[in-house]
Amino acid sequence: MSNFNEKNYLNMKKNEIAIFGEKDHGKIVDNIMKKDFDKIRNFPYNQYEYIKEWQLKRISEIVDYAYENIPLYHKKYSKIGYKKGMIKTWEDYEKLPILYKEELIEGFPNEIARSVEDFDLSTRSSGSSGRFVTLSLSLDAIYTDTVQGVRQMMLQSGNDYLPEDKVLFIYTLPWWITSINGKYEQEFLPTTASVEEAIEKIKETKPKIISTYPTYLTKMSSYGVDLKKYGVKLVIVHSEQSTKQSRELMEKQLNVKILDEYSSEELTRIALECPEYTYHLEEDACYIEIVDPKTKKTLGYGKKGIVVGTNLLNTSTPIIRYYQGDLAEIDKPIKCKCGNNCRILKHIAGRYMDSIITETNEIIPASAFMDVAYNWFCALAIPIHGLRYQFIQYTKDKLELYIIKGIYDIDLKKIEDSIYVLIPKSMKLEIKIVDELPEIGQKYRPVVSFVKEGK
Repeated sequence: MSNFNEKNYLNMKKNEIAIFGEKDHGKIVDNIMKKDFDKIRNFPYNQYEYIKEWQLKRISEIVDYAYENIPLYHKKYSKIGYKKGMIKTWEDYEKLPILYKEELIEGFPNEIARSVEDFDLSTRSSGSSGRFVTLSLSLDAIYTDTVQGVRQMMLQSGNDYLPEDKVLFIYTLPWWITSINGKYEQEFLPTTASVEEAIEKIKETKPKIISTYPTYLTKMSSYGVDLKKYGVKLVIVHSEQSTKQSRELMEKQLNVKILDEYSSEELTRIALECPEYTYHLEEDACYIEIVDPKTKKTLGYGKKGIVVGTNLLNTSTPIIRYYQGDLAEIDKPIKCKCGNNCRILKHIAGRYMDSIITETNEIIPASAFMDVAYNWFCALAIPIHGLRYQFIQYTKDKLELYIIKGIYDIDLKKIEDSIYVLIPKSMKLEIKIVDELPEIGQKYRPVVSFVKEGK
């Protein structure tokens, strides 16, 4: 494994679809649902004391596995004298050191997985933080995540989601499993697709639920399409922060209910906005705590601080006490009309995304540029591990791209061509290789525009 590098990983990814396609995963998940779906479906409705007891047991298992099998964690935890079985209380857990994104980036691949074979199945963050991180995935995590995805649609739709219903994901890449043995089918459209293409896809497939970025939905809402007319009952937005006011406005424009999902590649689903507009933590997907920005000590209910989380699904690259970086606060469970007994996440202050505006006032959502950046790796095989980027627009006729390229050579012509798929040829594109990104501020944004619509 010591000689395994980014180029080896790129070659491995070429075989990923073939490796994954060796089994009928939809059928496997269907069998899991027959056996365990009631338990998974009803988990959020358990008493919180049971949920908390289950979480501590699961976390203890994950920490022990990471300590014994993952070099990064063995080194981290050995420094504090950790021994197998030491997580017996929440106080024990809170003594574990926090994990940062830089450690995952620098530890790839030798330190963050048990063996190179674990990267047969993997994922990369889409760059919402401007830094690409690679995680190996376990099949069990993909299966459980798929089942929890069905539960998500049920929870957020108010139980108006049936096996014959379809979900349209306007997203970066399709999910691993797009049909559970012919049920709960998923349709997919990349966010680089035009709104006209999306509308035609909706007319054709008639999805009950659409899942997409707020910036893409904002663009769609300007077209005045009546989504209810085509059978859409709910739109779920994710990956970017959107305000309740903006979602209410789009609800009127699109004639459909819109709810939010707070999630990340590293932690999977973190919190879901229920039909009563309350954010319930997904307590069996990840465990979330709020820590003080300075001391990193865990804060109690009602205290604002930094989101730190442990992924409870994936053990291939364990994510334990991971510094998510967003500001929020947690409140204790309430008697919500939806019946959910999980803790409440409030005042989420995540990353605000910008859109790029052309000379003809076309609005290109930030998510489209994030997808293009992700596809430097996925579609163009450009070695981007550790690469950092930032798009900045100061005027309508020019777009600047700043790149800290890391240790691998990159093909700037391929990058340039990929961006001109999104922006008009009349817009000047300037790509600069730099040591530091120019617009960091308090909260990093991968796409920054100083141009206001209509000006």
